[in-house]
Amino acid sequence: MSERGAILRTVGEPLQIEHITLAPLAPDQVRVRIAASGVCHSDLSQATGALPVGTPCVLGHEGAGVIEAVGSEVHHLTPGTHVVIAWVAACGQCWFCARGELHLCRNAIRDTYSMPYATDSEGAALFTSMGVSSFSTATNCLARAVVPIAEDIPLEIASLIGCGVATGAGAALNTAPVEHGSAVAVIGLGGVGLASLMASRVRGAAELIAVDPVASRREAALALGATHAVDPADGDVARQIRAVTGRRGADFVFEAVGRQGTIETAIAATRRGGTTCIVGAAPPDERVSLSAYDLYMHGKTLVGCQYGSVVPARDFPLLLNLWRTGRLPLERLITGRIGLDDVNGAFDELRRGTGIRSVIVNE
Repeated sequence: MSERGAILRTVGEPLQIEHITLAPLAPDQVRVRIAASGVCHSDLSQATGALPVGTPCVLGHEGAGVIEAVGSEVHHLTPGTHVVIAWVAACGQCWFCARGELHLCRNAIRDTYSMPYATDSEGAALFTSMGVSSFSTATNCLARAVVPIAEDIPLEIASLIGCGVATGAGAALNTAPVEHGSAVAVIGLGGVGLASLMASRVRGAAELIAVDPVASRREAALALGATHAVDPADGDVARQIRAVTGRRGADFVFEAVGRQGTIETAIAATRRGGTTCIVGAAPPDERVSLSAYDLYMHGKTLVGCQYGSVVPARDFPLLLNLWRTGRLPLERLITGRIGLDDVNGAFDELRRGTGIRSVIVNE
């Protein structure tokens, strides 16, 4: 079938909106008509080469839509079902999946990149992006990667669950569960960081300290329940966080940037006995300097966060129920609704640090 997709042909170059032809469905695949796709900073990182990517590929990994067709071995899904696509297509069989650590599935990447996907208008093969490729009008993906959702949930809201909200909120709900009455700091207030902040509020945090150099993002955090906003331009961030936490530091610090400086700041801003959770997607060559003395003498815990430690079939509906009841106001993360042709402009906004989340909406 001929569709349209945003193709990354060369790392560092703008995406090209072109016609693509989806491959015939494999027995274990489904075809999803993409209704909405969030534009995540990780997409930009792939486009710039900060995160690894195979080219040419159709980018996008935060998508929701409606199933159009199912493979011959798919019996639990039917055409017309509304779904969110998870970018970790957990096999359910490996050692990690058996332990409930689906986000660490050892077969997901192999199976995702070996499945048939698409070709361009010249017949050349295209890579998928993380098994989703949601910067398109339709996509093929593994059936085990999709999570059915209620039809009354707006698909632009649902799309955010596929990556940013699952990762950020999952960090505070699953990876480093925030304790009631605790002090929480979030460094980096894009969609992922704000999701961590909102989920920390759901968990009952007493103090929510929002850190970002962009004033509009600090204002958005305050509107979403932050009790304090910290501007790095005002001086040492760890010192500012200690100043509002009885000079102790925060009980939990979520770093949602993925850079050496902010990671080291997050560790420094964590109280003795507290937990630093690294949520930001760092480039493979990023290195961090740690004080072993600080870790053992101060009893700090440093934990990495992969995809919010989510179990998609369990957590995607949970997050959407929190939205439905008003406790996770995801609609306030959307600062732009755009067409597929405007995706490069959304990347420009991410480079400037403006806005929170642009969502591509296919009419």
